[in-house]
Amino acid sequence: MFRDVQVEFVKKADCRASVVTEDWPVVCMKVEEEKLVHDTMICDSYVVHFDRSTQEVRCECNLFESSGVLCCHCLEVFHSFKVYKVPSCYVLPRWSKNIKRKHTYIKSSHDVNRSDVSHDAFKGLCAHFYNIAQEFVNDDDETALLHAALEETRAKLSEHRANLEMLWSAI
Repeated sequence: MFRDVQVEFVKKADCRASVVTEDWPVVCMKVEEEKLVHDTMICDSYVVHFDRSTQEVRCECNLFESSGVLCCHCLEVFHSFKVYKVPSCYVLPRWSKNIKRKHTYIKSSHDVNRSDVSHDAFKGLCAHFYNIAQEFVNDDDETALLHAALEETRAKLSEHRANLEMLWSAI
């Protein structure tokens, strides 16, 4: 992850930003990135929207949305507006050394003692949820019902777990 961020900072040197439109507090910028491809200089343009009041930025390349790394285009816009500290909303918890991870369900050769039952259960639940989500994602009312059902299920499972823990602590 750190290397990906470093790469974007290096690529930022090949970017130039210019204002396209301005409607306070949002500024629409065009960022041109020069790339050398097979001994030919290519210039790609990207549209970046920057909100001066919140320091939120959105680039059409969608690198942050897809990988969690700010692109060189956004970094160039920050630099243009003298934002020298990346806003906290772009520093994801997974980057922290102190993050408390839940479970990782990716098998590796180091997982000799790992229960295949929990791994299979997790995969089964994911597949089941994926199918349900795909079926009901296109209607806002159905999506809201699904969210409510999931929260209700989470509450029931938490209560069930608490009851079991209370039962086991009494023994």
